[in-house]
Amino acid sequence: MKDTAHTMKLHQGLARALAAHQTTHLYGLVGDANLFMVDAYIEGSLGKYVACTHEANAVLAAIGFAQTTGRTGVATITHGPALTNVITPLAEAARGGIPLVVLCGDTKPGDLQHLQNIDQREVVASTGARFIEMRSPDTAIEDLSRAFRIAAHHRCPVVFNMRVDLMWEDLSPDIDAMPVPDFAAAPASGDALEDAAGMLASARRPLILAGRGACSPEARAALIELAARIEAPLATTLKAQGLFEGEPFNIGICGGLSHPTATEVIMQSDCILAFGASLSKHTTEERAYTMGKRVVQILPDAEETPRLDIPSVRIIGDIAGTARAFTELLDLADIPGSGATADLSEKLAAEAAAFATLPQAAPTAQGTVDMVPALRRLHQALPKDRVLVADLGRFVTTAWRNLPVTRPADLVYTSHFGAIGCGLGEAIGAATAITDRPTVLVAGDGGFTLSGLSELVTAVQQQADLIVIVCNDGSYGAEHVQFTNRNMSPELSMIARIDFADTCATLGFATVRVTDESSLSAACTAIAERSKPLLIDLRLDPDKIEM
Repeated sequence: MKDTAHTMKLHQGLARALAAHQTTHLYGLVGDANLFMVDAYIEGSLGKYVACTHEANAVLAAIGFAQTTGRTGVATITHGPALTNVITPLAEAARGGIPLVVLCGDTKPGDLQHLQNIDQREVVASTGARFIEMRSPDTAIEDLSRAFRIAAHHRCPVVFNMRVDLMWEDLSPDIDAMPVPDFAAAPASGDALEDAAGMLASARRPLILAGRGACSPEARAALIELAARIEAPLATTLKAQGLFEGEPFNIGICGGLSHPTATEVIMQSDCILAFGASLSKHTTEERAYTMGKRVVQILPDAEETPRLDIPSVRIIGDIAGTARAFTELLDLADIPGSGATADLSEKLAAEAAAFATLPQAAPTAQGTVDMVPALRRLHQALPKDRVLVADLGRFVTTAWRNLPVTRPADLVYTSHFGAIGCGLGEAIGAATAITDRPTVLVAGDGGFTLSGLSELVTAVQQQADLIVIVCNDGSYGAEHVQFTNRNMSPELSMIARIDFADTCATLGFATVRVTDESSLSAACTAIAERSKPLLIDLRLDPDKIEM
């Protein structure tokens, strides 16, 4: 007779293993292949389970969690159509280098007539995500630990494939999950470092550029120290926005979102040290910002990305340690500072003053407002510390420019795969992970509708501090632009106007419809007085949208 006193079921062991991997938030939608595991996770008080209404938003929520916390996001779904529903989120995570584990059910092998049977490995392969098979009950915990290691060390999504027929198999309680080991990188050294230091020593107008790979507190401190040593301005990519908040020679974003002073500084620079930045075409303005300059790229690992520009020198090593190594080499050679920041303070103060001044509203159609002044008013009404999630659309650069964040982890980027509709799910992940400041989602009416309005119920159930700003111009913006640029009728790009204020109020949101200056003021008041999730339906003129 089998001794059951010292055994547990596989679904219970998997739930316990999630807790061992510090899964504080599990996002999901249950089905027959994962419901017992989720039940064990909840019953064991092993973490917070956030139930979503659509599998895509469950996985997107885990992506939002990962971006705001810097930890591996975890989601769970059942098999077959549940997996096909998350193809876009998996591709988004793969393109974005986001650590993610999706525990996905699978049908029993050989059950050819099961309606939900599909070759799940091939489906996952098409997205760029990794696939880890749960081989047996005896290896299940080890297999799951491997999925977490791959996700964390390679910064990628991993689908952990769990057979439904194994969930009630016995599992020894002595089998423990193996924690993901820390990855310690050494500072760069050798000829490449010395060559790069030589380029820096001879530079008259150096610039330090930081990307999302250089956003640790240690890296920030080392880059600020290096910048002070060589008297260089500091800039960031969009995804590292806010890293140098409060530093006197912080010129902000390098790329298409640069303000005039930043553009002038970047164009005049003769040597760019890019730490943890992929040097995408958006950061380099199609290489206009790097052409004719010496560019030193310092990356924290050897993971490849197709967005890489071609630098003069590429170095791989710990970001903070390599920055300090540059400082030490310059000190040893007694290299003086460049003086590149001498006349910068006054110009940066003027830029800050200009941003603090509300722009004059341009005339728009009756019942609509000018987007830029409206977003700037909302920016002033919002807490300075907030998470920003921007869905994709023609409004997005205006949102990034007018609703800046003060730290990199507070910017959730949803556009790695070029898909609209990813914002709401990622915002729910951010808002359930970060509770000491609000999450602000900016979305177009097309993308917001595509994301599934039913998911707003999840935000209400979770009592999330979520503020949704819908840029509602009644059109699919990019298509509207293409039609109008060719003097064609934009009718095909138009969307029937949805009254988001009335619709979302029925789902439990507080709502404000903004059609003029008075209702815009009401929206600002609603932000200050909010006690539950808030939606602002910002009515815009489709012919007067600034790109």
